[in-house]
Amino acid sequence: MEENRCAQCGTATSPGAKYCESCGAPVAPQGMQPPAEGPTAYQAPAYYTGVPTPYRGVAIRFVAILIDYFIIGIIAGLLALPFLAAAVAATAVSENVSTIAWGSIALASLIGFAIWFLYFTLLEGHYGQTIGKMALNIKVVRETDGMPIDYGEAAVRTVLRIIDGLFDYLIGAIFIWTSDKEQRLGDRVAHTVVVSK
Repeated sequence: MEENRCAQCGTATSPGAKYCESCGAPVAPQGMQPPAEGPTAYQAPAYYTGVPTPYRGVAIRFVAILIDYFIIGIIAGLLALPFLAAAVAATAVSENVSTIAWGSIALASLIGFAIWFLYFTLLEGHYGQTIGKMALNIKVVRETDGMPIDYGEAAVRTVLRIIDGLFDYLIGAIFIWTSDKEQRLGDRVAHTVVVSK
């Protein structure tokens, strides 16, 4: 028959004893000896550093782009309004779309493109943020060192928005979802990332 021993000091105890005669520690019933150590604390996987990824994904960037396009639409609309009005007036006079109307529409489109290009390039090149990104506390930085980007990198990102923006930014979203650094095509080519400010 196996004798009971105190888990605290190892002294043999008499059968049915509730406390150790040597040290006074409680004695567990036979066959129910307590474990030598308490329960093991949770161990995080080795790859987990405890720091969440700093890169910003599709959802927050999509909200930022909606804010940006709303602002661009207002600015471009106000500046292009006189040319669009001229196109409408020229069409009303001749009852068909004239050369003047086409020229006015082309100028309005050119103004819209220039506003779009300058908005993203100048704001991201100078501040690392558009107004949409400022509102959501995210910014664009260099992938290699986290430093602010320059106007050249901002221009590359802006031009490649033409591809990223296809199908309501679905192409850009696919690039972001397939990147470990949440980079769209413009980010990959310009070597930039979007992070929390």
